Amino acid sequence: MKPTFLQVVQVFQIEGMVALGKMLNPATNTITKNLDHARYVIDVLDILHDKTSGNLDADELRFLETTRSTLKLNFVEESGNPSAPPQVEAS
Repeated sequence: MKPTFLQVVQVFQIEGMVALGKMLNPATNTITKNLDHARYVIDVLDILHDKTSGNLDADELRFLETTRSTLKLNFVEESGNPSAPPQVEAS
């Protein structure tokens, strides 16, 4: 099975959210925060956005832009208090 562009972006979306402490790390089943790695993921998505400009359909572009915006907003939020423990919502 060949991955789609949306699946590639989704991999980075999940990786970014894990690095921001917003999702459980599937490898350790814990919440961790690594802002350096989150910044790296955002930078990779920015490069993808620049390099694919004009080559994406509307759904692909919307998903990429939404993912970038969400990660950037969460990065700013988490950067404001990097020493605070990650917030875990009760399910």
